[in-house]
Parts: sequence; structure tokens; C-alpha cells
Amino acid sequence: MLSNERYRFIVDHTKGMALDAVWLYLEDDSESYEDRQGKFLWMLERMVSDGIVIFAKNGSSIEGKDAVEKFRGAFPEDDENVNNGVWFFTDLCPAGIGWVMPDGSIDWV
Repeated sequence: MLSNERYRFIVDHTKGMALDAVWLYLEDDSESYEDRQGKFLWMLERMVSDGIVIFAKNGSSIEGKDAVEKFRGAFPEDDENVNNGVWFFTDLCPAGIGWVMPDGSIDWV
């Protein structure tokens, strides 16, 4: 999907930001909307696996892999409906992101 170097670059530059930042960073790495969506989901899976993010919706935690599957099922059919990242702030988005800080605290965005 992405090189380890590119993955680290995106994580380092979006840490503490909302999911739209991850989405926007992937624009230049993607040949199509479907490719970008696949890379975004891969990024979420990798960040969960690396233990650097967690997800929640309406105050309830969602297990990482479950959250990724929810994103897979909820993603808009086309880029127009992602609306330059606005979709990530709507009720249609299945989860929000929390960044795990070095001290173990969670930085909810």
C-alpha cells in the first residue's frame, strides 16, 4: 500500500488531528478515489495495529478492527460525498479518532 517511510511521515504530520487530515495527506499518493479509500483503510488498520489510535462514537469505544470495518461499510460512494473531508465530521462517519499519547492518555479529536 504505502512504504513504511510514507506511513511514518503521514502519522508524524497528522498526529493529534482529525481523520480528515489523514484523508487529505493520501490525495497525492492515490490514483483514484477507490485507491485513496483503500490506502485510508490500510492506514487505519496499521495505526490500530501499532497501538497509536483508538476509535469511539457517541462516547462508546469501538474496537479497532470493528471501526475499520464500519468505515469500510459507511464510506461514501464517491469523492464528492466525502466533501473535502467534511464527511468525517458528520453523523454518517462511523467513528472519531483518539490518539494514544506516550503517557497512555488519549487525545480525542
